[in-house]
Amino acid sequence: MTYAYDLILNFNSELYEFFEWRRDDEIIHIKRINLIRVSSQCFNDIINYHVKLKDDFLLNIFNRCEYYQNKLLKNIPYALLVTDAYRAVGIILDMYGNILKYSSLLLDEEEDILELSNRLAIINIDYEKKKHRPINVFLTRYESNIIKYIKKDLMHCYQEKDLNKLKFLYYEYFNKQCDSLDVIYHSLMKELSNEISLQHHHLYQLIKLSYSHGKV
Repeated sequence: MTYAYDLILNFNSELYEFFEWRRDDEIIHIKRINLIRVSSQCFNDIINYHVKLKDDFLLNIFNRCEYYQNKLLKNIPYALLVTDAYRAVGIILDMYGNILKYSSLLLDEEEDILELSNRLAIINIDYEKKKHRPINVFLTRYESNIIKYIKKDLMHCYQEKDLNKLKFLYYEYFNKQCDSLDVIYHSLMKELSNEISLQHHHLYQLIKLSYSHGKV
């Protein structure tokens, strides 16, 4: 199996493009990592679905990924680069073969990987395709985090039956009153599926303020 060397990767539960990486991300310097070329169909499945690779493949990559940490070499038990010769992505898996994290590549490093992958044969790996991964390609990383933050808080308020806070958020968003816990919750949650707007940002700021100054 081929190796790629000397890469900068940034693994997250979501796949973020390199220009959305943040300073507080755990960016790691890879010494070496297995590289495989797969079909475009397989690559699309890895990106768009929850995928589980089979055990026999995991044995071939176990502890072969090495990275630098404080001048020491450490291993990621199950990690590799996957490419279809048009795109490339780094993945980390658990011991059962489920993909846990993804990393895009820096532009120049991805170009090097794609050039190398043109000389590789396509490998047919055995995998199980599970449910679709919800990915909104129209949201930036920051916007996606805003939606997740609002959704998490709304769910918490609903479970705790915090009607006062939900009524306040509902009024700020829709500029009208409502006293029904269910109507408020489902109406606001529905709005989170719409194109992100200034109202979403306003709601996000209100929720953050509610925690910094005490509950609404």
